[in-house]
Amino acid sequence: MLRSNPFFSYGFRPFFLLAGILAVLGMALWLLAINGSPWPVQASRSTFWHAHEMGLGFGGAVMAGFILTAGANWTGRPPIRGLLLVCLVLGWLCGRAAMLYSGLLPATLTMLLDLLFPVLFGLLVTREIVGARNRRNYGVLAIVWALTVFTVLYHVAAIGALSEESAADMQRIVARLFVYLLTVLITVLGGRVIPGFTGSWLRMRGASRLPGARAWLETGIVPLTVAAGLSQALAPGSIVTAVLCIVAGAAHLLRLSGWRGLATAAEPLLLVLHVAYAWLGLGFLLLGLSAAGLPVPETAALHALTVGGIGGVILGMMTRVALGHTGRPLHAARITQLAYVLLGLAALLRAFGPLSATGSTLAYTGSGLLWIASFSLFIWHYAPILTRPRADQPHSLANRP
Repeated sequence: MLRSNPFFSYGFRPFFLLAGILAVLGMALWLLAINGSPWPVQASRSTFWHAHEMGLGFGGAVMAGFILTAGANWTGRPPIRGLLLVCLVLGWLCGRAAMLYSGLLPATLTMLLDLLFPVLFGLLVTREIVGARNRRNYGVLAIVWALTVFTVLYHVAAIGALSEESAADMQRIVARLFVYLLTVLITVLGGRVIPGFTGSWLRMRGASRLPGARAWLETGIVPLTVAAGLSQALAPGSIVTAVLCIVAGAAHLLRLSGWRGLATAAEPLLLVLHVAYAWLGLGFLLLGLSAAGLPVPETAALHALTVGGIGGVILGMMTRVALGHTGRPLHAARITQLAYVLLGLAALLRAFGPLSATGSTLAYTGSGLLWIASFSLFIWHYAPILTRPRADQPHSLANRP
């Protein structure tokens, strides 16, 4: 029965919905905390809880939803569904509950519960990619297992093996590593799907000029992004970080310039991916300027990358994949377009709002509320899509193995 249940027929269905729910609830809890309300949950170190849950919780759920769905196409094997998918979802839920009540649980137990999801996710993806000898995606497999490594590093600090200062430094570094792991994944997969989706859409309209790629840039963009991310996480104020981030930002924008994003203005479902990728490049540029000593707050630059770049790509990909894999037209409804606009405003406010110390909290709160509104619209519109059978199949035949 689980195998025939539409909700557990593909990884994107439960994990996209769970990611949307965590995006709303997790941000709501964080806004309560930064506005002086008593921390409403028993999570220890609330600042790092927010970063961890946006990284492993929200980002990890989206990774699972996309990779488990795309993996079936990569390998030619049946998708992960039914009981295995339920177990992975339960592992994710256990981790979120453990982090929420980490202040009440032994640190080792919190770590073990939090590791259930990344370890099982890694094993399932390994089975699919290695089993199919899908060498092209071994790099994706390495990114998946990095989730487990970073989760262990995060919890080592909480177990008490380090001094309080060293523990805080470790968790700060790991929080940034989660961000750059998602950035690298977007660099790899976004470089395939964004120009691919754009090219297909333009061909349908008879366009002769299609997205192009520069071979030298495609060869160097991933190692450059890795180097810039590692440098910013480990030495955020160094001249090496400044150079690497500025070069990485320019490289991403140059890459984007060949994808014909302006030609997609008539279809927001595509345009949002181009805009989000532009935020990725802008985020790296701002981080480089911050490291170089210019008056650009590091956290503002980092959130240009996370809210505008990562958040934008995630929302764009979730909406497109959900429509395409449930047999619905690839067109963004008005409510989806509104969600895109609200998220873009959230990114603008969070990146450029904190012009003074007195305005920072207001900018954080306003940006967070816009983020909540954006993903609330996603849940409202896409929950029925994600939980029901395909639109192009009779209910009795939908998702039959």
